[in-house]
Formats: sequence, structure tokens, C-alpha cells
Amino acid sequence: MAELRGCPFPEDLLYHPDTHLWFAAEGGDLYRVGVTPFGVAIAGEILLFTSKPMGLKLTAGRAFGLLEAGKTVFPVKTPVGAELVVANEALASSAAEMNRDAYAAWLVRLRIAPAEVATLLPWPAAWTGIEAQMDLWRFDDLASFQTPLLGAGAREI
Repeated sequence: MAELRGCPFPEDLLYHPDTHLWFAAEGGDLYRVGVTPFGVAIAGEILLFTSKPMGLKLTAGRAFGLLEAGKTVFPVKTPVGAELVVANEALASSAAEMNRDAYAAWLVRLRIAPAEVATLLPWPAAWTGIEAQMDLWRFDDLASFQTPLLGAGAREI
């Protein structure tokens, strides 16, 4: 397993650095999707996940659900065209498991066409994009990172 600034990144997953999502192939065109430990850290303590309806056809950039962290609600957007197959219903009552183990607490399963999957990155290709996001958020280490106030965390570009 790879590690970057205290965050684990399993090398058998695919990543999308800008959305902080990981994708685990489950066979055929089905992928389990979750938030990386870095994504969880910058969101703050995650409380709930509310999914959009099953069977929903999603275009890239469209939200498949909402994460609630404290008093903030974040849309979770797919970086690829997909169909929402199933959501992890356990996270609707409490998503606290995401704060403990981001890879065990998946959000949804998406059906993704092979051409769309090609835009997701294996760990060696995702590393530089994830590190750039960490720099943007002034994220030096998972153990010492404190979630900034909304809008105050990222550096000016």
C-alpha cells in the first residue's frame, strides 16, 4: 500500500485527484466508490451521506449524493458518466465509519462504461495530482492536519 503524507492509498484502486474519490473494480462495469482519507480530512468530521435515487443516469460533474460534515453539506460529484446502482444505506444514519476507515465506508456502486473508466487514474499516475491537491490545502500530514474554516483552507491560485 502506498502512503502519501500519512494517508494510505491502496495501489489496486483507481483515483480521481480533483474529486478526492477512489474507485474499486468489482467486476464487469461495476465500481465501488468512496472518499480518500485526504478527502475525509479536508471535509472535516463526516456525519451523514445521502444518495440520489438508484438507477439515476449521471453525466460527469453531476452529484450522486450529499455528504454532511458539521454544519456543511457537500455535493459528491462523479468525474465520469455513470449509472447509480446502489448506495451504502448504512451511511444515511451515520457516516462516522468514514472518519475511521475511508476505504471500508464506500458511498455508492456505479456502473461505468470502459471508455469513462479510462479517465480514472491508477496510483502511480494519480500521485502527482493528489500531492498537488494536498499542497493547495496546505496539507502536510494526516496526523497534524486541522480542517480549515470553509473557504480559508486552500491557497489562492
